[in-house]
Amino acid sequence: MTISQMLLTMLGGFILPFVILSIWGRLVLKWKAFGGFLAAFIIIGPIWLLNHGMDYSFITQSGDVFIDMGLATGIGVYIHGLLSGGKIYQSWVNVIAAFVGGSLAGLVLNIIF
Repeated sequence: MTISQMLLTMLGGFILPFVILSIWGRLVLKWKAFGGFLAAFIIIGPIWLLNHGMDYSFITQSGDVFIDMGLATGIGVYIHGLLSGGKIYQSWVNVIAAFVGGSLAGLVLNIIF
């Protein structure tokens, strides 16, 4: 992986949590559940296309292990929560559940495909 590919991959990983933290909450506050669905549609889809769906995408997959935008989003939102005054020890159950769920999903997809 070249330096430009590394930088673009980091940029691609940064974009999604940044946009989620900037826009998603406002849409949910304004339009409730519909705002959440709208945010998912107008944020996740276009950023997925930027990161994966173009000929020259931001994120470069260079190995057998596939790590998608979900990991970058989880880390970004978690760190934002910690920097905003959240407590690490209060969130361990959620973090462990996220890792177990992600691991099980990866295992199931590996078995299916």
